[in-house]
Amino acid sequence: MCTLSYFLTDDGYELFFNRDEQKTREMAIAPSKHTDNAIYPIDPQGGGTWLGVSHWGQTLALLNDYQSAFDITAVKHSRGLLIPHLLSNNTPALSQLKNMDLSGYAPFKLCIFPDKLSLNNGHIAFVRWDSKQLIDCQVESLATSSGVELETVTQKRKQQFKQFIDLRYPVSEQFLAFHYSKAEQGQYGVNMQREDAMTVSISHIKVGNTIRFNYFDKQSQLISSITCLKVAAA
Repeated sequence: MCTLSYFLTDDGYELFFNRDEQKTREMAIAPSKHTDNAIYPIDPQGGGTWLGVSHWGQTLALLNDYQSAFDITAVKHSRGLLIPHLLSNNTPALSQLKNMDLSGYAPFKLCIFPDKLSLNNGHIAFVRWDSKQLIDCQVESLATSSGVELETVTQKRKQQFKQFIDLRYPVSEQFLAFHYSKAEQGQYGVNMQREDAMTVSISHIKVGNTIRFNYFDKQSQLISSITCLKVAAA
């Protein structure tokens, strides 16, 4: 279960991501600059990540697709390894995905924010791998994944989103208030709390002339922030 939201700015975009996991899962390693010219946290269990941004401003956000049936014995790779691979060069991620053999990956949804994206330029791609084909999905301001009651969870979080966000005049503070909100407890809240699972981290990526990755690990209560200059893609 995870929740992604975003808005576009004059010189780039901002996105926000709540990662929900089992309480027994090992704590993630906070974001850092990697040798593949990208910034992302690491999930020790799979060795990959759910969210990353390249130094030239392309951001990828991964959500599990719990609703697609698949053969677990056919899974050969962790879904989290996709983002480091796709960000390791400046080729658009969607082009790479279309030329990859994805048969060894469990179903997922991937939101792709291109490097030149802004209020007046470019568009976001949202694709779904259902274990058989790569499908274009509708891009909305809010995306949610859930292993249980997806329709109800999505509806509840959309209602909560509308209470906090004015999409005519979006600002960071509105989105942060939404993602940190505890207005609705349990599995339906965006800042989710359940007996066996919870929102384990909250991320905020801002891309403009500079790139900033703010990260709050709820389990350790540690806050980290990484900033770098955006470089031109070759």
